[in-house]
Amino acid sequence: MQTSSRQFITGKTLLWIGLVIAAIGVGLSVPYVNPVFIIIGIVLLLNVYLIASYPMYGLLAYLVIFLYRPGEIYPSLAPLRIELLLGVLVIISLIIHQKLKTGRVTLPRDQVTLWLASFLGIMYISVFTSYEQSATIEICKEFLKTLIFFFLIVSLVDTYKKFVAFMVVYIIMIGKIAFDAFNQYLSGSFVHTMGVDRLVGTTSAGGDPNAIAATMAITIPIVVATAFYARNYLIKGTMVILGLGMTYLITITGSRGGMLAFMGALIGGFLYVRHKFFTALLVVACLIAAWFVLPDQYRERYETLVEVDNVNDTSSGRWEIWMAGVNMIAARPILGIGAGAFRWAAASPEYGFGRFMQAHNLIIQIAATTGLVGLFVWLGFMFNFGKKVRQIVLLSQDRDDLRWANLYGKAFIASLIALFVAGGFGHNLYRYNWYLMAGMTVAMVNIVLDQQRAEETEAELIAENKPPVSIETETNSGKS
Repeated sequence: MQTSSRQFITGKTLLWIGLVIAAIGVGLSVPYVNPVFIIIGIVLLLNVYLIASYPMYGLLAYLVIFLYRPGEIYPSLAPLRIELLLGVLVIISLIIHQKLKTGRVTLPRDQVTLWLASFLGIMYISVFTSYEQSATIEICKEFLKTLIFFFLIVSLVDTYKKFVAFMVVYIIMIGKIAFDAFNQYLSGSFVHTMGVDRLVGTTSAGGDPNAIAATMAITIPIVVATAFYARNYLIKGTMVILGLGMTYLITITGSRGGMLAFMGALIGGFLYVRHKFFTALLVVACLIAAWFVLPDQYRERYETLVEVDNVNDTSSGRWEIWMAGVNMIAARPILGIGAGAFRWAAASPEYGFGRFMQAHNLIIQIAATTGLVGLFVWLGFMFNFGKKVRQIVLLSQDRDDLRWANLYGKAFIASLIALFVAGGFGHNLYRYNWYLMAGMTVAMVNIVLDQQRAEETEAELIAENKPPVSIETETNSGKS
């Protein structure tokens, strides 16, 4: 009799045995344990398995948790530190898959990553010169989480399909943030400041009126790019409705900085439209119509943008706080008064202000809190980020197969303009929008360059009359 050479105990066999044992264990524990905890345990184990097998799934799950903030919505979950645990799991999964596939663990070495890591280093050094060390330590920890997210994006988003999956989840989650804020507004839960009922986010992912307005202004170009690229008319229609909805929600935040950021996004998008004259006419007509249907309280709020009789009053004290920020830079020009410590320094009479208030200007915020050294490093990060965005637009120019990269590259340019405009009147240095977009830009460039290298290799083989070989463009992420 011929014996089978197949291995009896395999990984698949062990998996099925484990599932059977787990099912028996669940069945025996039902009379003694609350079924809700059993369901939660099963879901957690399933997610651990999926993250271990598919790191990209872990990244998408992390994106959802990062923007949903379950610990803020359900305070009882806060001690579990779900975001931290999930991030650690994804990093471990990434390292294991890199080791199994290439035999080594690699880190991103592009200029954007290096400059950003250097800025984090400056932030940690500023702890020693900080005006309020506890605030600096806390902001360093929060920013480190954002940079881990950046690292995961650059390391795992290495194919077109993964890029699309990430952008779809991102748009859905920002749409949810906007919808939840509007639902809260309709139920009467909003903030009333400066004579206006102002839309706010339900969690810190949405933020105060200025933050959520800027987030939506930044997202609108990405939504428009998706509408242009999508082939399905249902998706196109959904993106149009989402974009118009976000535009309306920006108006009821009462955020003048958010409105200016939206205008900046319009200008950025206008640079790339084909029929500029007719587009300009349409936009102006829509803005005039929107102005006349806007409730009086918001119209009066935005009218203050052109009032110059008393600049400090109409700017909510920004002129005074900017002068205080300049005093901080003059007093501590090298490393500043410490990352995240601006409010504490402003509250002291030492810098001529005397009450808690943020910088309300991006450049002053950076220079005052991390010094001229931090400003130089952050501008170095932005310079290389801008080069990457321009590179992706040029690489994908006039190529139908790279139309997705061209559209999103141009959308990111419009979003960057909106971010800088918002930064002129706000303090958005630590907002995740900068760094998620930077990670996606680096990922896009890597994907396109990998594709070009594969095409060049195939062309060389054909020229040498050799049969073309299949080129894997995926890098170190393992399974997608």
